[in-house]
This record gives sequence, structure tokens and C-alpha cells, in this order.
Amino acid sequence: MAETKKPQDELVEQGEQIVKKKRGGKTASIKHNTSAKAADIRRIGASLLRWYNMEKAVTDEEIRERLEMYFVTTLEAGEIPTVEEMSLALGYDRKTLWCWEVGGDGSTPVRRNLIKKAKEFLASFDAKLVQEGKVNPVTYIFRAKNYFGLKDQQEYVLTPNNPLGDVTSASDIEKRLIDGVIDE
Repeated sequence: MAETKKPQDELVEQGEQIVKKKRGGKTASIKHNTSAKAADIRRIGASLLRWYNMEKAVTDEEIRERLEMYFVTTLEAGEIPTVEEMSLALGYDRKTLWCWEVGGDGSTPVRRNLIKKAKEFLASFDAKLVQEGKVNPVTYIFRAKNYFGLKDQQEYVLTPNNPLGDVTSASDIEKRLIDGVIDE
């Protein structure tokens, strides 16, 4: 015996069809937009879990030691170090690290310099990968602008150009205007 659809189920189905039609069947889900295989997911997940399960680095010395451990470990494993994973390794979010970098809450002079130096290392690493053609330049540009403070900038030098010449007084301008008008 055929099961009848409830009106609510039909509305949900119609809504899904409209969304699929508008998006062309595309979704923003990473699950649907990745070429990662199960082995990649296991490898990346295990690497991230290692840092996730560590205690927060609290003192400046612990932060220095953890940063060194992070860079040595990722490079020995042949992994690309990232700001996101570095934050995870320290036990903080990216916003907190940015706050330290600019001298905000929780920052110390040592901590500020450690984060700045670590981010310079990451920026240099990314730049080298691009130079060697190992990373898409668009990816580098995104990361450089969002994590390393680079920006597109054009400078313009404006030179005042007065169409009336070097005339400075109002009476001189008035005289030039009167002299320039043709009476008929």
C-alpha cells in the first residue's frame, strides 16, 4: 500500500528543489566540495587532535617552547604550518593570538614578539611555496591579506591645478571674469 505524503513533507521537498535549482545543485558544505579521501581525513584529523588534546601553553616560556615544538613537528612530518593549527597548538583561538600580537589583553612584550615572529615565519613559508610554484597564488594572496597584514594599495599624488592660474585675490578673479566676457 502506497504511503501518502503529508503536506509539510511536500513543502520541505519543494523548498529543497527550489534551492537546488537556484544553486545549480551546489552546496557550501565542505563534505560535498572536497577531494579529500578517507586516508587524508584520518591523517589530518590525527595531526590536529594531537594539538587539540594538549594543555594550553600559559607562560611566555611555555608559549615559546610550544611554538618551537609545533614548527619542528609539522616540518618533520612534511606538513604545511598554518595560523589556524598554530593557534590550536597553543590552545587559543586566532582572535586571542591577534590580540597578543597588537598588545591587547593577555599580551606581554615577550608574547607579542613570539607571535609576531611566528607569523613572519608562516608568511615567509607561504611566500617560498608560492615562489616554487607549490601553492596557488590566489590562496597565498588570501592568506597574506587575512593573516599577515598585506594589502593592495595604490598611492595617488594630487597636485592642485587652478584653471584661473596664480590669481589669488577675489578682485583679480572678478576682473579676469569681466575682461573675459564678450559684450554684444
